[in-house]
Amino acid sequence: MLFRFFTVLAVIALAVSTWILSTPGRIGATSTSGGKVRKPGYYLKDAVLTDYGHDGAPSIRIAAGRIDQIGPGDQVALHDIRVEYHAPGGESWTMLGDQAQIAPGGKAVQVQGHVQLRGVDPERAGTALILSDRMTYDVADAVVSTKSAVRIDFAAQSLTARGLLADLKRRSVRLESDVNGRFVP
Repeated sequence: MLFRFFTVLAVIALAVSTWILSTPGRIGATSTSGGKVRKPGYYLKDAVLTDYGHDGAPSIRIAAGRIDQIGPGDQVALHDIRVEYHAPGGESWTMLGDQAQIAPGGKAVQVQGHVQLRGVDPERAGTALILSDRMTYDVADAVVSTKSAVRIDFAAQSLTARGLLADLKRRSVRLESDVNGRFVP
């Protein structure tokens, strides 16, 4: 009899605590110094997102050390990001950065903090390196852009500019303004 009483009491306590913790006003909220701070709705660690081309081969791969949901919407923040694009012609581009956000719908990846865009073409020797504090990658068009200061290093050549538009599919780079270069023979 006493065993049944404690069992019923434990079930009631479990039901009440579940109800309290699942109340919408309490989900994800913690109190710090009298204020409420929202925790992410979800997070992923060491996550990899892959999109495939028409031929079935991976065309873009996004790896992040951590992905956090921002607020109740579908916008996410990525940390320690690596974006890899494999062009149909065999070139590969890798973008590294500290943080990124993916726009709703996954149409653009906005990378910021020590951003590096590294390109390798199997037909040419050397690696192109583009550095900036922020870049945006348009997923559908494979276009990288920024309005910030950029530096491009390729072999012994170096260019600096403000603003860049790089079409990775068409293998073209356009510098916007304040272009300065150094070419060593």
